[in-house]
Amino acid sequence: MPFYIYNCKECDSSFKVWHGMTETQKECVLCEKEGGLVRVPQIPSVVRATIEDEKIGRLTEECIGENQQLLSEMKKEARNQIYED
Repeated sequence: MPFYIYNCKECDSSFKVWHGMTETQKECVLCEKEGGLVRVPQIPSVVRATIEDEKIGRLTEECIGENQQLLSEMKKEARNQIYED
């Protein structure tokens, strides 16, 4: 749930409130007066979880290499096998 900062014109103070995007704060949490609130615009912050790309890339390459080796061995085995009709 996002947080919003409101400024109260009555008591000239600011406070932070968590609520949904479609909701609005109606009364000041400090002076409890209604109708004098102005929402202060905020720049949204985006936090991206980063995973070590090098580690993922290395693991992917290792798995591909192992599967290529296994496939090569299976092809050799299939070529050397004698099939009867």
